[in-house]
Amino acid sequence: MPLKFFHTIRLLLTFYKSFFLANLLITGACMVLFWEYGLSIFKVLFWFKLVTLWMVFQFIRAYKSKEFYYYQNLGVSKFVLWATTLGFDFCLFLFLLIQVHKLNP
Repeated sequence: MPLKFFHTIRLLLTFYKSFFLANLLITGACMVLFWEYGLSIFKVLFWFKLVTLWMVFQFIRAYKSKEFYYYQNLGVSKFVLWATTLGFDFCLFLFLLIQVHKLNP
């Protein structure tokens, strides 16, 4: 694999690190609620996660607006940053929901 690929992955991880903890806490709270209430609360958790991802997006976009120039100068666009990190976070959320559903009797 080309070196640029690994460089881009490292930049994405650096960007994601700035809001990983907030997303992890939200996902963790959703997992606990899903464990307690089961499939009946899935719709609420799904929309809650989407709304909180949007809120994190708005906050980071405003708070770290100057940082985006750093990533753009290194060849990673805003779209790639956001699509990759938010997509990964939402897929992780769905994966963990499936795992909790399998474990819950």
